[in-house]
Amino acid sequence: SRFLECRRIRASAEIAAQLELKTGDPVVFVRRLLSFESVPTVLDDIWLPGAAFRGLTAERLSQYHGPLYGLFETEFGTRMIRAEERIRAVAAEGDAIEVLGVDPGAPLLLVERLSYTYGARPVEIRRGLCVTRNHHYHNTLT
Repeated sequence: SRFLECRRIRASAEIAAQLELKTGDPVVFVRRLLSFESVPTVLDDIWLPGAAFRGLTAERLSQYHGPLYGLFETEFGTRMIRAEERIRAVAAEGDAIEVLGVDPGAPLLLVERLSYTYGARPVEIRRGLCVTRNHHYHNTLT
């Protein structure tokens, strides 16, 4: 995976509501590109509560080799124990066209995930745009 962006921003009303924060609270925004056999396949946008992920930087992400949830647990003491996903078909638009190398309007799967830690606290929003030309979306949630 390649991290395209990692920065602290202020939560929009929509993001704040999902993470049970106040509008304008700090969140960490991460954008990463997953490729399989050098073909761009998934563009992930991730939002994390700023307080819990204070030290998360692009440099830290690029140095870590392993699943993101492993990093969240070992470095930030946040364990994801449950996730809810919603999946729908969308047409490629905006910068996803260039990043994923698809035509405008090409079919993509939008996978929206809200992950929770203990006490039913939401701690991650993830929105992935998936190119399914050569792949199925497959996930095992425990």
